[in-house]
Amino acid sequence: MDAGSGVAEGDEMRVLIGSLIQESNTFSPSRSSLQDFYQHHWVTGEEVRSIQTQNELWGFMRKAEEEGVAVVPVLSANAVSSGMLAAESFRELKIKLRTLLQAALQREGGFDGVYFALHGAMVAEDCDDTEGELLTVIRDCVGPDLPLVISLDLHANLTERMARQVNGLIGFRTYPHIDFAETGSRAASLLFAAIRGEVQPVVKLVKLPMIVPAENSQSTHGPFAELWEEARAGEEKGDVLVTSLFPVQPWLDIDEMGSSVVVVGHAGKEQEAVREAERLAGLFWEKREAFGIELFTVRQVIGKLREHRRDEGPIVISDSADSPSAGSLGDSNAVLKELLEQQVQLTHRCLVTLVDAPAVHKAITAGVGQETVLSLGGSLHESLPQPLFRPIEVSGLVRRIGDGRFYLKNGYAKNTEAFMGRCVVFDIGWISVLITERATFSGDPAMYRSMGLEPSEAELVQVKSANQFRAEYGKLTPHIYMLDSPGYSQANLMALAFRKLVRPFYPLDEVTDWKEHPLYGTKSTQREDDIDGLS
Repeated sequence: MDAGSGVAEGDEMRVLIGSLIQESNTFSPSRSSLQDFYQHHWVTGEEVRSIQTQNELWGFMRKAEEEGVAVVPVLSANAVSSGMLAAESFRELKIKLRTLLQAALQREGGFDGVYFALHGAMVAEDCDDTEGELLTVIRDCVGPDLPLVISLDLHANLTERMARQVNGLIGFRTYPHIDFAETGSRAASLLFAAIRGEVQPVVKLVKLPMIVPAENSQSTHGPFAELWEEARAGEEKGDVLVTSLFPVQPWLDIDEMGSSVVVVGHAGKEQEAVREAERLAGLFWEKREAFGIELFTVRQVIGKLREHRRDEGPIVISDSADSPSAGSLGDSNAVLKELLEQQVQLTHRCLVTLVDAPAVHKAITAGVGQETVLSLGGSLHESLPQPLFRPIEVSGLVRRIGDGRFYLKNGYAKNTEAFMGRCVVFDIGWISVLITERATFSGDPAMYRSMGLEPSEAELVQVKSANQFRAEYGKLTPHIYMLDSPGYSQANLMALAFRKLVRPFYPLDEVTDWKEHPLYGTKSTQREDDIDGLS
């Protein structure tokens, strides 16, 4: 079904738009379902226009409004990071996407182009390349010829199948991510130019047999920032339209895994695009060791805390191994346990957080102002055959009870409402533990502030985030330490049990020449009719 045939002079441009976003962690024992989307964010049809979160779709719609382009929204959906999506839920998700697309096409008629915001690192139990399959569903509905542009998180795992089915591809340029809306706007500009015939984009993908720690791939400084300087210099030469760099989310044990470079070039100048993609991939490879990160034990950080001056701002420790935004469970008590063993509750003001629904229930039952004993941590591990964390019993004071709703102010996505379930502040001496029923993004100070806890007034603050927390916490202090701690999204990639990666693979192995790897290098992105009638 061909849903459109271009824009005649004087006609209004009409594009079909949507988003479907979730990030997976294949090492996490949790499983995700459609219910996670429904509970977090699932909006269809015209209601999509009312979203206030300044994300990619919001940025696209603002750009379309500026240029007088009519948009027809299909779906805006995302769920918090988790383990893999259950196979049955993924099957249902594809059916729902197809149904919504077909209904929009039948209701609205022809279109001139399509835009979808995806993440690029969603994995299902029975499918490593979910975005490749979702794009196949979209292509099956709109036909092979309609211009299709997508945007992706820079932690996306790019596959040949994904690159073959799109006319353009735009990735985030910032980490910590702060360019959600700008990414959608840039995708709109590329799509509109392609529809008008001003450009004829071609997509070139280069894969690398390499993963790097997320904790040291920020775009503000360091090796990734240096790569972006090179990418922008290449764009300014004019041989390519846009470049995207993808230091893939490393907690994925899947087929066709690896970091990548994607260049959108000009038709007729494919060789220039290939040369630029390979140039940047070579630089990426040369810098691979520079992405290494220094890790500290909790005990080492406590030693620094005892020497730290209180007027220098708080020490922030990143327990990224238990990061809910990386698909971990959030119920680790490793930091709290070490703080208590070292008697830090007697000397230093600390903010700590963990997920423990039974403890929240017991604290609420006790009531504000009451002393009680709680079993804290490991509540989501109790049913696992090999739990990473076991509960510890602690006595303390229930200081505050909350409903768990707060708004992310800046760093992650402006105006996004986060929900951590019912929650309590539980004081153990000078340590205030924010205990939540549900896992949520903990890298914004707004989480603590929503419960009357001010991070800037503490001496030590725990976050469970690999890098995104720097967007806001970096404004409060330069004293940031990455922890060497247990979990499913740990910074020590050598400790993860990868099984699907085609070896040799960096940093697990010594790789002498990435171009000679059988599954990596410059990939074919020539468009094919690989629609398989998925339902």
